[in-house]
Amino acid sequence: MSNRDDNISQEVLEKKTSRRSFLKRVGTAAAGVAVVAATATIPRPAKADQKPAVKPAMKYLFAERQNCTGCRACEYACSLHHEGLVRPSMSRIHVLKYRGVVDVPVICWHCEDSPCIKACPTTPKALVKDPKTNGIKLDPKLCLGGKCNKCMEACPTQFVRRNPDNGMPLMCDMCGGDPECVKACNEQAGNSLGACLIAGNSGFGVNMAYRNITAEDAGADMIQSMFYPNEDGERKE
Repeated sequence: MSNRDDNISQEVLEKKTSRRSFLKRVGTAAAGVAVVAATATIPRPAKADQKPAVKPAMKYLFAERQNCTGCRACEYACSLHHEGLVRPSMSRIHVLKYRGVVDVPVICWHCEDSPCIKACPTTPKALVKDPKTNGIKLDPKLCLGGKCNKCMEACPTQFVRRNPDNGMPLMCDMCGGDPECVKACNEQAGNSLGACLIAGNSGFGVNMAYRNITAEDAGADMIQSMFYPNEDGERKE
């Protein structure tokens, strides 16, 4: 082979080598960009010392009674949470159909002075209040069930009902600070005014102000407000 041919071969070889080097560099750069793009879109795990945000525990229930549509989603959610099945008779919260006209949600006001706990005759008490959630917890091993009912008699709002199976009181424990009835009410509310059940961290004394108003009292008042007064100024049903 002549010197001229050797020079041509060497020139072609250098060009091929340069092309391979260029493509290799381009490929490496592209891979780097892809890695950066991928890592930019994948959320990085939280550091060991970073704790997830904890939802504050709700301590009080409130009822905007005029907003109740009678859907009873609260009863279903409560019984499902506590008993594992939909059974309204086992629900802690219940809705009273007053005189077949208005629906009145009957809730535990979680009174500051807890008259139900004070009335419990057992030692130690079968009823205790959870300081974190304000919920009332029942110890079935200590409760006397249908033989006692002192807590039911002491409840100012007549909220407490019996377990139909064993006669023990059905107490509201606030579902550990995240009431299922409130969540169900928010989901099912068909009223433009909003849900009838609300939960909050502060009572603002509302629980004490309304606890002496029974469901029947509330129902009668709601019916009274639904009808125009007659010529004597009195409202007639």
